[in-house]
Amino acid sequence: MMVILGLSEDANRTDAEIAEAYGMNKGTVASVRRRLLDSGAVYFVNVPSFNKLGCELTAFHIGTTDPGVPSDTKANNYIEFCDRAPSVFHGMVGGGHVSFFTVFRNATELESFLQEHNRFFSGARRPSKAKLDTAMFPYALSRGTYVPNFAPIVHRFFQLDLPPPKSRPLTSETVTEPDLSENEKHTLLEMVANPLFSDRQLASNVKLSRQAVTRIRRKLFEGGYLTRVCIPRLYKWGFEIYAVSHSKFSMDLRWDIRQKSQPKDVTEISFLSLSKADEAVTNHMISKYQEYAESLESMLGWFHTMKVFDESPRMTVFSLERCTELRSFDFLPAVRNLLQDK
Repeated sequence: MMVILGLSEDANRTDAEIAEAYGMNKGTVASVRRRLLDSGAVYFVNVPSFNKLGCELTAFHIGTTDPGVPSDTKANNYIEFCDRAPSVFHGMVGGGHVSFFTVFRNATELESFLQEHNRFFSGARRPSKAKLDTAMFPYALSRGTYVPNFAPIVHRFFQLDLPPPKSRPLTSETVTEPDLSENEKHTLLEMVANPLFSDRQLASNVKLSRQAVTRIRRKLFEGGYLTRVCIPRLYKWGFEIYAVSHSKFSMDLRWDIRQKSQPKDVTEISFLSLSKADEAVTNHMISKYQEYAESLESMLGWFHTMKVFDESPRMTVFSLERCTELRSFDFLPAVRNLLQDK
């Protein structure tokens, strides 16, 4: 449990650093890490900063599907759609709902994506189509946890007698075009595709020297193009629920005041949050339905008391046992599409 927490807090931690932080033996930590990776209990991702790759916005899509259509049919159709849509990097389908996240260079690309969704779900696939509600979050006007953060969820679930993870406030990002050579772009793609590869393995794939790959790796991480993250597969420990909250806010309360005074749990137990002055999306993994109900009541109380909502928030709950992942923080299709088009 401590190794999982340590890696969830900081995926760059070495075995020695985790051992020192939690009073463990370095060899024990190394053994546990190998076992976690071999069993698929955790996996590592190099998360790209899409704003540094020229993207202006990320978007959230949620929709309800026809309960009369078999679940397998809907799931297979949406998996096929996502296979054709490189902009999708995370999503779920199941229980009569579909939810996914996308990233785009501009609003024109977003509109093209929505049109392609309508085109794909025509003819024989039409009964599987969800009527999507889309929330657009421009980097210049939004704040978010653009890098998935599972540490607070892990800390709460394991109930370890350890200090809670440090808060990660929602941040805004500036959109820039990538200042990367062709070799650097190829290396970035390989690092997204193979986050655990050594410099020697990367060098073999991109046909560069190990020393050159080492320099490029340093530039990509220090320049903020990539962030290494450890993601726990929480369903392996009995987590039952993936919940998404989509809220629309009144403009009577200033955004900065709402951000500072709202309950910390709203963002701290959300592994991916997006927020702007009039709208927000938060995502939670929850172990039991009772916890979901209790958390919902405690978190939403402040918002109702302060009359923050412009309309009642839309809460969508997926049963992890009965839903299908469309993509799970799979950023490679989007990055490949962006870099090949430049």
